[in-house]
Amino acid sequence: MSRPWLLLPIEIKAREFHAKVLQAAVAAERGFDVVLGEQNAMVRQLPWLPHGLYVDKSVSRTKIKPFTRARSLGNCVAAWCEEGLVYRDRDAYLHERVANESIALVERFFAWGDVQARDVSGKAPEAAAKVVVTGNPRFDVLRPELRGIFDSDVEAIRKAHGRFILLATNFSRYNHFMGDKVWIEFLRQRGTAETDAKVAFYRRWHDYIGSLYDGFVAAVPVLARAFPNHKIVVRPHPSENHDAWRANVAGVRNVEVVFEGNAIPWIAAADALIHNSCTTGVEAYMLGRPVIAYRPATDDVLDSFLPNAVSRKAQTAEELTALLFEAIEGRLVPEADAATHVARYIANSSGPLAVDRIGASIEEIGIPSHAYAPGFGGRFRLAVQSAALRLAPISRRVRLGRRADAYARQKFPGLGLGEVEEALARLQQVSGRFAGVRASRLPAHDCFRIGVA
Repeated sequence: MSRPWLLLPIEIKAREFHAKVLQAAVAAERGFDVVLGEQNAMVRQLPWLPHGLYVDKSVSRTKIKPFTRARSLGNCVAAWCEEGLVYRDRDAYLHERVANESIALVERFFAWGDVQARDVSGKAPEAAAKVVVTGNPRFDVLRPELRGIFDSDVEAIRKAHGRFILLATNFSRYNHFMGDKVWIEFLRQRGTAETDAKVAFYRRWHDYIGSLYDGFVAAVPVLARAFPNHKIVVRPHPSENHDAWRANVAGVRNVEVVFEGNAIPWIAAADALIHNSCTTGVEAYMLGRPVIAYRPATDDVLDSFLPNAVSRKAQTAEELTALLFEAIEGRLVPEADAATHVARYIANSSGPLAVDRIGASIEEIGIPSHAYAPGFGGRFRLAVQSAALRLAPISRRVRLGRRADAYARQKFPGLGLGEVEEALARLQQVSGRFAGVRASRLPAHDCFRIGVA
């Protein structure tokens, strides 16, 4: 059947998977067929996938080439920015993540809220008409009408870990999986740290994150002693060196480092969340969970505003312990102005879901319909690419080393049809929508079709 196509790549599975399945289901409900899959696999196989609207997770300068290629293959391009809700320094965010040349190539840019829309439009005023304030699908699944998709996960986590305090880390600029100096090297390679002044700024940022990291490391045994009947669960950022955290807490009886699945059920299952300038702080607030920003050091430029603004704050381990006692006893109340800040930053904190706003906007673009039926040549090329992608971990280990391969697997450990079907079934159950939407395999590696059967 001839339908318009939407292509939804996933970069970090734990962060994006459920939200992208939701967006795919809404698009299918509106008459689209959707390709859902791992980002690198989709980019490699793009010439032999259906042509339609490709929705990327960024408009950084590194996207100029892939956007140009996608358009040359007959696709339109749209984007949002997964990093666009929580950024420490506005100018640094816009310099790193928003390139005028990239945003010129998209049909729509879907903004988290009024604050990001203002900042992006200020950087690229020539593209201001493309900026649509929708919110982000990741925060739709935090809403009361949808968060039930995680109920069974929450129950399983509580059964496995009992009562626990969740400590979410956000220190990849210092404790990166590939090494503590690699972040600045990545910025050099991307052309972001292009002057001595920029390098000096990023080095100061790196060192500041290091001071926060050290503060969190020092706080863990204090919390373990203060709350002997709780487990302290450390959940590192997807780009951090998780082994470093395991070494940091080795020998502390009631502490465990765990990185499994989406963060949302872990936040919902915890008695309280501790973070610093992290999106998990906003997620905890949206879920109605006790949330504390631990700030062993502060910096007016480098601290993120929103996560700390919606959290109760502690600067010493003693203050942190006192707030945690309040949280566990049910006496910790949110900051009085938290809801006002959230409304400015997150369009879908109330009202229509982001996925429905985005769905309406992509309909306006007018993507042509076509039937996807790759011939023998296309199927042969997809088979060749699929074989190459299955061998990619071996190639990556040979070219870049085992750590590079382990890092890629940490961000995206694989995806099966059963997982997509289960996520879709949960959405159908809690929402009462998407009754005719089904998932199936495509003749492409790590890519699936979601559409009306």
